[in-house]
Amino acid sequence: MHLREADEGDAGAVAALWTEAYADAGPEGRREPYALQEYFAVAASARVTVAVEGAGEVIAVAALFPPGAPGRSVAGVGEAEFARLAVTAGVRRRGIGRILVRDATERARGLGAERVVLWSRPYQLAAHLLYESLGWRRVPERDEDDRDGRRLVFTLDL
Repeated sequence: MHLREADEGDAGAVAALWTEAYADAGPEGRREPYALQEYFAVAASARVTVAVEGAGEVIAVAALFPPGAPGRSVAGVGEAEFARLAVTAGVRRRGIGRILVRDATERARGLGAERVVLWSRPYQLAAHLLYESLGWRRVPERDEDDRDGRRLVFTLDL
């Protein structure tokens, strides 16, 4: 397995991963599949990193929005935003998500971010445990609701 920057040829695989991870995954959250245009909208202002295995099969993805980039949802001034971590079901629990989170954290540090923030749905308990094990902390005062439900905010000071 190795990481690389996603390109337009990965759009379909990334949209499929996001759909697998988030569409109808819990009591709150997205109901419809992700479209290719959503990949391109994220990739226009975020660094999208994919984990690939074997002959180049995309098995995981994550995005990092630099401080000040358009498309961030919960990040403030001086904060990068980590988003859309998804690992295909067949390879979960192998540490791939952890590698992607650490990679994004290092990238954010290199961009001069003061901290990294992310939001997660209440039902995504395994993700919460991952983030907390890496030093992220919950900041409930920044939680908010969107059209799909509650967003729980986590931050990591750099």
